[in-house]
Amino acid sequence: MSGLFYNQPDSPEGKYLIQRRDGSIPEWPSFVLGGADPAAPAAIRAYANEVERLGMDPIYVTDLRMLANVFENWYHTHPAGDPDGKRHRKDDPEIIEKMKRGRSA
Repeated sequence: MSGLFYNQPDSPEGKYLIQRRDGSIPEWPSFVLGGADPAAPAAIRAYANEVERLGMDPIYVTDLRMLANVFENWYHTHPAGDPDGKRHRKDDPEIIEKMKRGRSA
């Protein structure tokens, strides 16, 4: 694989379906981070720093930093992922159809 899924001609819907608790799918672009990604803790910490700089809720900042630690701990106790690796799962047509209606990640 080379690049993000939604930049590939056979998967313009992206890699992940993001669906809210109420069943709605956000229309804006998104990016998903997972605990198996070795870069995720640093990304979450950088986001927390920007959230803090923007003056957002300090509890949110603290929660983000704690989440980065959770991701880091998970990564060190589980097999590493390969976020830039090739596809290895079969698409579910029902999910792909949902992804086409929203802006997935």
